[in-house]
Amino acid sequence: MENIAEKTFAELKEDISTYVELRLELLKLNTYERIAKIMAVFSYGIVLVLLAFFAILFLFLALGFFLGELLGSIALGFVLVVGMYLLLFGFIMFFKRKIISKVMNEIITAMMSKDEKDNEETTDSVGHVDSGTTPGA
Repeated sequence: MENIAEKTFAELKEDISTYVELRLELLKLNTYERIAKIMAVFSYGIVLVLLAFFAILFLFLALGFFLGELLGSIALGFVLVVGMYLLLFGFIMFFKRKIISKVMNEIITAMMSKDEKDNEETTDSVGHVDSGTTPGA
């Protein structure tokens, strides 16, 4: 009878340990997702700001120097440059979700690979791996 109770408690302890590890892994993945969303939105904002900056820069350069002389009409050069940047802006707006998703995936991959690398370094410094409690193994 005592042997059965010990076996039951050992299995219960192992199940609780696995549950806690899986919950911690879920918490970690949720944190990665939140950080990735923030970074994706931040990156998207930076792209838009840079495009706006270069649009203004090229607008003035094209107006002042190149297109005015080339076309003989400053107004036509202005329209061409503005049209190009409006197309670029529209293209980015059209693929907004795809761009954000790609950035999020890259950030999550980078964070997870860094975490796995840290785990490997920790495991190497300890000298052994407890393969019985690794989630997904």
